[in-house]
Amino acid sequence: MNTVDNGGNRGNVDDVRHIVMELGLGFSVDDGVATGRADVFAELCVPGTTALRTSVLATWADIVTGTLALNLTAPRPALTLDLDVHVVEPAEIGHTISLKARTVKAGRTVAVCETRFRNETSGTLTAVCHTSFVTSPNPDHVFSHGALAGLPEGPFRLPVPLTERVGSVIVAPGTVEVPHRADGLNAGGAIQGGLVALATEEAATSSAQGPTVVTALGIRYLRPFSVGPARAVADRHGEVCLVHLTDAGTGKLGAVATARLADAKPR
Repeated sequence: MNTVDNGGNRGNVDDVRHIVMELGLGFSVDDGVATGRADVFAELCVPGTTALRTSVLATWADIVTGTLALNLTAPRPALTLDLDVHVVEPAEIGHTISLKARTVKAGRTVAVCETRFRNETSGTLTAVCHTSFVTSPNPDHVFSHGALAGLPEGPFRLPVPLTERVGSVIVAPGTVEVPHRADGLNAGGAIQGGLVALATEEAATSSAQGPTVVTALGIRYLRPFSVGPARAVADRHGEVCLVHLTDAGTGKLGAVATARLADAKPR
């Protein structure tokens, strides 16, 4: 959880309901372990399929492990360095997903967390995500709300499909833009890291023909997307896409990512 970089933060939710609050996740932290659960509904899934978006798993993990990291770095924010998700068995509409997250390394400057997702319907492992965080080196960055145990309200459910809620646009096959909007920012005013993951996923899948899912997603965050939109451009090599994400408002590279694609079962 952080206030100035691209991941792990719910954004400014005082005035508007943040998009990530509508992903259906409820969680809590007890004795350094975070647990949570969410139901998979159609608005969270890849269009034309029943498969849960991998970027949603990434967002859930980022929120939960960001809270664990903040418990270690408060009152300084924890900045997300990188995030990777590996899907074992895609979750589908109607499934209930539980998660358990813990810190696997708590160093002086870097914390690494692991999140495991399980399908309560089948009992199988759905996915595993690793996230790493660093304490903000800027002494002016102070998280004034203290360590948080979970989302302040909800969980809520998206009223429309995620891409429509975010306002993302496919500019061309393999190129996607996610706007800089008040309900999609972190507390530092940058586009929230989960929405950066969504831009990566959309750029990769839009380069393919037919229903496609991302089975592995890795993102390295370089700098905040403070102006926007975040423009993701995918360079596809067979099943793998190399994705560069640029803040179109500044022209600066904000993140680099990889995504592995697989055919999805049509709905």
